[in-house]
Amino acid sequence: MVAPRQDKIRAIIERWSYPDGRVQFLWSAWHGGKRIQMGGPYPSVEAAEAEARAFCTKELGREPDSIERL
Repeated sequence: MVAPRQDKIRAIIERWSYPDGRVQFLWSAWHGGKRIQMGGPYPSVEAAEAEARAFCTKELGREPDSIERL
């Protein structure tokens, strides 16, 4: 049996809706259960996800193990 990886990288994309109808997306990167970076706002979920992936690749050397859209 293979032990679970302890240094997982997660990207979380949050959707923020405002009373005036605006919608923005923010991202956060988590490594080993700790938040290490945040970014945004972005006009689309795709743009936020692309930035989260780019951050993880550049700063951590690999893509996120999971991406969660809230």
